[in-house]
Amino acid sequence: SEYAVWLLERSMKTLALRVRAHNNNAKIIAEWLTENPLVSQVFYPGLKSHPNHSIAKKQMNGYTGMLSFELEKPINGKTFLNSLRLIKPSMSLAGVESTILAPSKASHALLGEEERKKQGISEGLLRLSVGIEDSDDLILDLKQAFTKSN
Repeated sequence: SEYAVWLLERSMKTLALRVRAHNNNAKIIAEWLTENPLVSQVFYPGLKSHPNHSIAKKQMNGYTGMLSFELEKPINGKTFLNSLRLIKPSMSLAGVESTILAPSKASHALLGEEERKKQGISEGLLRLSVGIEDSDDLILDLKQAFTKSN
């Protein structure tokens, strides 16, 4: 329909700006999470500590707006997710808004605990799709959620 074409054309005009914002915000948040003592591991190809960083650096012009991180044991994952205000818990990821999910409760929920462990999917693993909101606001939201769930 003409309306669908108009929506697509309108979205294409801002695509580069949105992707740049996703990439920049995700890198800032990934770096911030690596410094957080309540996070045991951050999975993001833009970090030099990522095992495939050199490949990503050659292949990518940005490192994506998607990242995963592992909560330390004292953090209650459910409380953490429920404490977020700006970042919305979701069953699917990607969009202009930041969303987060626990793979053990969403994408990998049908697998048994042993199979999830084999695949590296722990109860404390969270996947974050970083949106285009202000990165300082996103970090403040993460900080308050860590405080409430510790």
